[in-house]
Amino acid sequence: MKTHTLVGLFKNNGIRLLAAGTLLVSLSNVSSAQNAPRGASLSKAEASRASAAEQNKYTFIMFWKDQDTTTKSMWSTLQQNLSDKNTASVVAVNTGDPQERKIIEQYGVSRAPMPLTLAVAPNGAVTGSYVKQINADYIQQAFVSPAKSQCMLNLQSRRMVLLCVSPSGQAGVPKGVQNFKSIPCYKNAVEVINVSQSEPAERDFLNELRVPASQNSAVVFMAPPGVMVGKYNSSVSSQQLIAELKKAGKSCGVEGCKHCK
Repeated sequence: MKTHTLVGLFKNNGIRLLAAGTLLVSLSNVSSAQNAPRGASLSKAEASRASAAEQNKYTFIMFWKDQDTTTKSMWSTLQQNLSDKNTASVVAVNTGDPQERKIIEQYGVSRAPMPLTLAVAPNGAVTGSYVKQINADYIQQAFVSPAKSQCMLNLQSRRMVLLCVSPSGQAGVPKGVQNFKSIPCYKNAVEVINVSQSEPAERDFLNELRVPASQNSAVVFMAPPGVMVGKYNSSVSSQQLIAELKKAGKSCGVEGCKHCK
């Protein structure tokens, strides 16, 4: 099966699924920071992000350097579209503020064009990245389904994903997926995510993945930095998954997997 990238799937989010380039260089650290213990010393932006995550809200972080027209316009758009919603918080971060150095380094934005807004899901996944311009449509597209945000977070954290799509009212992980996950050199480099066809919130995501509602079950295999390894039915074997992964090239894109046999 020919592999392809997931760029098209996530292009509407203003960001590729993966943590490539100067942005998003340490998302695993970002997600850990969101789970910092109470009482930990947090900056204003970190505290806003942590509070939003606790309330299952998104955080839109606008990084800026100069208070120019572009910066003011982006901030105004964020305020107009999010200030009266209970789904997200908005915070501005001056990249010259030493108190916000940690969050600036975590997202790797110190050399990025400004202003830059990142949309961060409650689980820590960056679901949107917008440079200099943002509008209501972009903001709305940053809100993704729970399964999609889980996939994005794992791929951004350099982990493979096996998305197991089950029929309505059923659950379970196919035997081949279980066997693949049990292989020592893969078990810590792959996340198994379950999603049901009966979840209305996931229908758009499954459509993007081209998993039709008529298909009873499916296994969607994804690897960083943004490779769709393949789609299979529930009878897929671990040997088949390994073979397809190796055909994808450069093993799984995760350090250590290149040594798997």
